[in-house]
Amino acid sequence: MDEFDLGVLAKYPFLSEAKEYVASLNLTLVQISDHPVYSSAVELGRVRVSGALSGDIKTDLSGKIPQELTLLSYVIARILVNATKNPNIISRYAKSEAHNAYVFLRKESATVLDKVSKDLGVGFNVGRMDFTQYLALTRDLASDSKWKLVNRVMENGEVLIKNKTEALELLREAVKGRIMAPIDTRNIPESFKVIAEQFKNEYTDSTVEIQFKELNLDAVPPCITKILSSLKSGSASHLHMFILGTFFMGVGLDIEGVLKVFSVSPKFDAEKTRYQLGFLSGEKGATQYKCPACVKIKSYGFCVSDCGIKHPLQYYKYHKNDARNIKNKKTK
Repeated sequence: MDEFDLGVLAKYPFLSEAKEYVASLNLTLVQISDHPVYSSAVELGRVRVSGALSGDIKTDLSGKIPQELTLLSYVIARILVNATKNPNIISRYAKSEAHNAYVFLRKESATVLDKVSKDLGVGFNVGRMDFTQYLALTRDLASDSKWKLVNRVMENGEVLIKNKTEALELLREAVKGRIMAPIDTRNIPESFKVIAEQFKNEYTDSTVEIQFKELNLDAVPPCITKILSSLKSGSASHLHMFILGTFFMGVGLDIEGVLKVFSVSPKFDAEKTRYQLGFLSGEKGATQYKCPACVKIKSYGFCVSDCGIKHPLQYYKYHKNDARNIKNKKTK
């Protein structure tokens, strides 16, 4: 063990030293489950996964035992997530953990940042990075033009990293990559398999369910339904996101409601999405953006059916009451 303390390891449980610390406890999963103190880590692990999939991980750093339990909860959470064998769940979990680390890293000293960077194998050479590593780390950021290699300054095979924020964003991607690495779950306790199966059933092939009285999903136009499928698969573009955001705000959802829609994406970033929605809604600017009309959606190539209308919001308004009446008749 070097000068890293337990509090630091609890914030960054993906570090090699954190793994060594857990190994030093010399406990099997069964022993952890039966331990008078550490057994609570199993429930904390389940809660950690649940929180991660909804974009909110709680970290208790108040003392040695809470910090150890936090470390163990991460280990158990990763086991549970990998045991689902669901790529979407694994990706969403890793992204949420990476964002949690990113929040902590923004407040860290240069010494800790350097330690984390070296542990992750991320090389910064006086504000520059080898272009091959840069490409690997920005693979999932390519939809943002600022990360495209053609828009970067590169000299002698190294890409200029403009500022600390960019460096931290690249570290976040490295954290995500480490957490997404597969682990062996073949010999885990049966109780762990049961919990993993519950997560799998809840998040596999589920439809977008939004509990709002003012929203009727049966009245959503086909083009929006198709874009929602892209959102869930993680292939939605920025234009897709713009259309979804303006459509759902147009039918009455507030920003928190639209966040719930976007949360089904394996690339969901609650903080970033909330910030962007603030601009779409006019909350952070002078312009309130509107959902594009059908002629625009057709020009984008997103139209999937000739609905005979001129605007997605018109479709929703027209079909809203009809869809609700049909549903009411079925329940009688």
